[in-house]
Amino acid sequence: MDPRLQPFVFVGPGVAILAWYLAIPTLRTLVLSFEDENSFHFIGLANYIFAFTDRVMLEAFRNNLLWMIFGTSFSVGLGLIIAVLADRSRFESIFKSIIFMPMAISFVGAGVIWKFVYSYKGEGSGIAEIGLLNAIIIALGGQPQPWLQIPPWNNFLLIIIMIWLQTGFALVIISSAIKGIPAEHVEAARVDGANEFQIFFNITIPSIQGTLLTVTTTIVIFSLKLFDVVRVMTGGNNGTT
Repeated sequence: MDPRLQPFVFVGPGVAILAWYLAIPTLRTLVLSFEDENSFHFIGLANYIFAFTDRVMLEAFRNNLLWMIFGTSFSVGLGLIIAVLADRSRFESIFKSIIFMPMAISFVGAGVIWKFVYSYKGEGSGIAEIGLLNAIIIALGGQPQPWLQIPPWNNFLLIIIMIWLQTGFALVIISSAIKGIPAEHVEAARVDGANEFQIFFNITIPSIQGTLLTVTTTIVIFSLKLFDVVRVMTGGNNGTT
C-alpha cells in the first residue's frame, strides 16, 4: 500500500463518521437557527434576539450557568479533596466504593430519592412531614420549609444532587492520577522541609492538572444534560427551568 494512503485508510473512516454525525448536524442546526419555526423562511437574528430578551430564556441561561459553575466546581473540588485524604487511609477502597455508588443510580432515580429528602406537605395539610431535611429542622425546633419552592435557593438544592452523583466519578479518576505521581518527588519535597499544603499545591496539583482539566470538561458536559433531575423534582417551576 502506498504510504501516502495509509493515514487516510486508518483515520478516514473515523473522520467520516465524526463529520456525518457531528460536524454536519452542527452546521445544519446553525443554519436552521436563522430560519422560522417551519424552516421555510430566513429571519436573520430574530431567534437570537428572542433568546436573549425573553424572561424565561434568560432564566434558563442563568440556571445553566449555576449548574456549570457551582455543580462542576464542587464536584471536582470534593473529588480532589477526598482523593487526597482517602489515599492516606487503609480503608481507601471502602470509602471510594461508598462515594462512587450514586453513579450507579439513574438521573430519575436520584431525583425521586432527593424529592423525599426535600419533601414539604404544607401547613394545615394534616399530613406528617416525611422529608428528611424538614424532619431534621423540626427536631431542632425550627419550622419546615418548602425548599423546592424558594428561588433561587431551590436551584442550589438541585445542584447538590449533581454533586452527589458526580463526586464519585471525579474521585476515582483523580485518585488514579494521584497514584501516578512519582513517590520520589513527594519524598524529596518532604526532605527539603515542605509541609503537606506546599506538597499539595506545588506537586500534586501541577502533576495532575491534565486530569483535572479532563474531569472538569466531562462534568461540565454532564451538567448541560441534566434535564431529568429538574423535571422530576420541580418540573422547571419556581425559577428552576
